[in-house]
Amino acid sequence: MGKVWILDTETKGTGASMVPIEKAQKKVQGRKPAPPQARPRGRTTSSAHPPAHGRKTSSAGAPAQVRKTSTPLPPGHVRKKGTGEIGRVQSVDPQAGTARVRWLKGGSVSTVPLTAVSRR
Repeated sequence: MGKVWILDTETKGTGASMVPIEKAQKKVQGRKPAPPQARPRGRTTSSAHPPAHGRKTSSAGAPAQVRKTSTPLPPGHVRKKGTGEIGRVQSVDPQAGTARVRWLKGGSVSTVPLTAVSRR
């Protein structure tokens, strides 16, 4: 009967090697058991992520309620309802229900439905 070989993956680096099973068993018997891992000490919070630096929190540790406010827009400007981006109206097509807007953030021009923008 031939020797039984196993793949030894205990090597450091990128390679593993084939060794006789007797040699691998000797290596396992001579090894000390690893000590149990201690949990890292630190603050314990109920949330998975601690609050970001500079974010206001309430006394219970939860993020404070943020009230969004917006200032009145200058004449001829609109705000995109989905993202809040501000743009200047270039033209309006009332029959199609669209407006051509130059967005201030990126400088791009797009045609959007009138229902997607607001003056607030």
